Amino acid sequence: MFNGYRTISQHLNDLKKENFSLKLRIYFLEERFQQKFEDSSSENVHRRNIELKVEVESLKQELQERQEQTTAEGLTNQNEVEVQRRCEERQQEIGHMQEILETKIQLLQEEAQLARSEAEKMAYLADSESQRCLALERRMMMEMQGGNESLSVMAQHEEMAKKDR
Repeated sequence: MFNGYRTISQHLNDLKKENFSLKLRIYFLEERFQQKFEDSSSENVHRRNIELKVEVESLKQELQERQEQTTAEGLTNQNEVEVQRRCEERQQEIGHMQEILETKIQLLQEEAQLARSEAEKMAYLADSESQRCLALERRMMMEMQGGNESLSVMAQHEEMAKKDR
């Protein structure tokens, strides 16, 4: 696409140059034509002078156009370099943020694992304490009551303990 634009632009510039050259030529020919009536002996000098003036003006215009084109290309190259530099900076920032996030994820996973093991430990301790309390309660009941009555109460407490679990 850029080459197509450049070709069209170059063709347009060539046409502008040719148009400018023709206008200058007409101007100088009209000038010469007027002078011809005044002085017809210097016809060759005038023609050569006109041609040189046209050539000088055409070269000036071509030089200006090339300077403008060079400046535009320089700006385009600078913009491309700047865009590339910014892209690389963003890639580095993204990589750094990704490393930070991966570290945070790992720390959170470790904390979650510690919390799970702590919860399991607490559940085990609570279960052990519950069983110890039930055993003490049975023992107390047996000591307080004798024989058959204590067995029926113990059976009731065991059933309640099973329901609680």
